[in-house]
Amino acid sequence: MNISGVLVKAYPEHLLSIEKVLTTMAGVEVHGNNKDGRIVITVEDETANNISDTLVQIQDVPGVLSAAMIYHQFEE
Repeated sequence: MNISGVLVKAYPEHLLSIEKVLTTMAGVEVHGNNKDGRIVITVEDETANNISDTLVQIQDVPGVLSAAMIYHQFEE
């Protein structure tokens, strides 16, 4: 199992709509946000490749400026 901590930077006025989209993505859990547009999430999946694909999907969400993996852990 791969677990990644991800920081999503978004336009502040789109935070709620972006969080709604993120919660529909497989393996994504939203943990919080702040007024300047940062959203903290975790992504869990069986392979690191799938997590990379999820990061690309997140970056394609309208209003998202960037999505950066800041932590990664592999557990058997």
